Amino acid sequence: MSVDSKFTHKGWAETFGGIKFPLLADFHVKGDVSKKYGLWLDGAGISDRATVLIGKDGTVLWSESVGPGGARQPMELLEKTKSLV
Repeated sequence: MSVDSKFTHKGWAETFGGIKFPLLADFHVKGDVSKKYGLWLDGAGISDRATVLIGKDGTVLWSESVGPGGARQPMELLEKTKSLV
């Protein structure tokens, strides 16, 4: 999920040859979900760059924030996801 629009998500997914899971947009009301997870940066008007893995029951299983300009490590994220399911 990001605060980008569904149109931006579609373009992003196409760069990877398509994504087989839904991408969610926290676009309108902008940042509403980010605010609920404490990730909204009000002064900047953007969401912090974070990954939150949520279980089927709605419980947060794991989260990590890397800051607005931070980089994530996709392979580490994949391994973390596999370890939780």
